[in-house]
Amino acid sequence: MPPSPRASAGLRDPWVVPGLALLAVLTALALFLYAGQPQSPGEVGGRAWVALAPDAYTPRISRARERVKAGLDAAARGDTAAAIARYAEAEEEALTARERAGTPERTAEATELWAGIALDRAGLMLGAGATPWYRGDNEQMLRDASAVVQRVRTAPVSAPVKQRAEALAARIERQLRPGPLEWVPGR
Repeated sequence: MPPSPRASAGLRDPWVVPGLALLAVLTALALFLYAGQPQSPGEVGGRAWVALAPDAYTPRISRARERVKAGLDAAARGDTAAAIARYAEAEEEALTARERAGTPERTAEATELWAGIALDRAGLMLGAGATPWYRGDNEQMLRDASAVVQRVRTAPVSAPVKQRAEALAARIERQLRPGPLEWVPGR
């Protein structure tokens, strides 16, 4: 008995190839949408602030603090690169909050938060870029850390933050000296 025309059609059915293509597109779309969704309750809270807060300052400060917490978690796991990246994101959020503060009190609060985050990031960069004297330091990372600290030193921050920035700048400068000269006292 000869096979039926329907059975012999196999993959030549006109709906198979377009159906598989549509399935692939919908799968990629679902993955894209899932990747954009909040991955933690903290991120949900930050996005809720954006939706509920009438000003732009409050959600930015909230997101900056979330990013700091994520940076601390990454540092606790030993993932210094991720911690530095989260701190950089927190810095951006704090700077944006500072720009949109609206009042001198909020501007001062955002500036202090930004300066603390920046110094924490520079400290992480110093730790990641510094190696024993007999091995080469990551000079670029140390120079980037120095630039971050320099921005804090020139910003209008409180005296304790300035002192912390000066101390960190001295440590970075000492680390940038070649070889064992980093152990020789400076000025």
